[in-house]
Amino acid sequence: MNEIEAGVKAALEEFWDERAIPSGPEGETIVDDLIGPVESMTAVDVLVTVDEIVGFKLPSSVIQAGGYQTKNEFITKLSAAVMTRVATKSAK
Repeated sequence: MNEIEAGVKAALEEFWDERAIPSGPEGETIVDDLIGPVESMTAVDVLVTVDEIVGFKLPSSVIQAGGYQTKNEFITKLSAAVMTRVATKSAK
């Protein structure tokens, strides 16, 4: 994993964690128990941060239509879409 990809994944993880809702009655959280999938309209907000990491403006089309149901899905799929764009831009 290169520096850009590591930065993208860290930003996505932080974005998800900031929006996660604790599921326990006293605020206890376990990552797998966090509630609140990230819908596509909310996910677009993370592109501002990711644009800075990759060095160019990403299209909102990198966001999966309908959003993401889990943190792992959000980080894995969105970082893959971003890195595909980075590779395409680098090849030009």
